[in-house]
Amino acid sequence: MSNRKVVPIYQPDALTLPLANGFVLRVTPFHESPLIALTIHGPGDSDAGGVILRAERARLLASWLTRLADQMEQSPAPIAEA
Repeated sequence: MSNRKVVPIYQPDALTLPLANGFVLRVTPFHESPLIALTIHGPGDSDAGGVILRAERARLLASWLTRLADQMEQSPAPIAEA
């Protein structure tokens, strides 16, 4: 594993999704190339990691997430045991 630091990239059209415990997921498009940055930042804007995806990989990841979300909605909720 690498110990590289995630450097926040400012883009006015970046998307931010709040996560648990003050973490956020940022999705940032690169306008100069077909790349998308997925980065996770912790409280106080500390970095927790990230990945750079080409457009075709971003579409593949999106299709997987959509498929899994659809499956979760169609599955019956588990029954809690007492």
